[in-house]
Amino acid sequence: MHKVMVFVDYQNFFISWKWKNKGRKPPTIDYKKLGRAINRRIPLDSEVVKTYLFAYKPCEELMQLEPYQRYYNWLTSMKKVPYLEIVEGRQDIHRIHGIKFDINDSSTYTTEEKETDINIATHMLAKGFQNAYDIAILVSGDTDYVQVIRTLHDLGKIVVIAHFPEQNISKYQGMYDDEVILDDHLLSQAEKANPNRKLQREFYY
Repeated sequence: MHKVMVFVDYQNFFISWKWKNKGRKPPTIDYKKLGRAINRRIPLDSEVVKTYLFAYKPCEELMQLEPYQRYYNWLTSMKKVPYLEIVEGRQDIHRIHGIKFDINDSSTYTTEEKETDINIATHMLAKGFQNAYDIAILVSGDTDYVQVIRTLHDLGKIVVIAHFPEQNISKYQGMYDDEVILDDHLLSQAEKANPNRKLQREFYY
């Protein structure tokens, strides 16, 4: 039985998930179920032992805003889910030169996610060298992880990239063993089972 670890780039996934559901609220995703649904597409005897969700913690200024508070409350509640680990980066504010800053006016600043890339790279590589998994599933259409994927490939690990159909991963060509398309059928298997459950507080301005 091959041991599988799933590494989810939350912001990359959710932006695409939100775009796919434009015009309506996206269904709530169970990230443990997402990892297992992807694993079922791999033609090997394998089992997911742990899923890592890489997400951001809003900076203090953003935490003054109620939507960010709701989002972070949701993220904090996810830390209690067994076999799911939350790895926090951060979301910073950049003031726009020449414009008076107002936290309640998003046109006066931009936001930028920090540390997620390095967190994903560190966890995938460290756990790979420690032989914590046989198969790494990277859930992201971001192609900034070329050196990580190449290193794991050279180490002899099985690497699977899971991404939405519109995301181009050609930069990884020759460095991964398989790709899994996040199609409607797979994603439906990852939705929260209880339709009456309050939607998770995920959002983007």
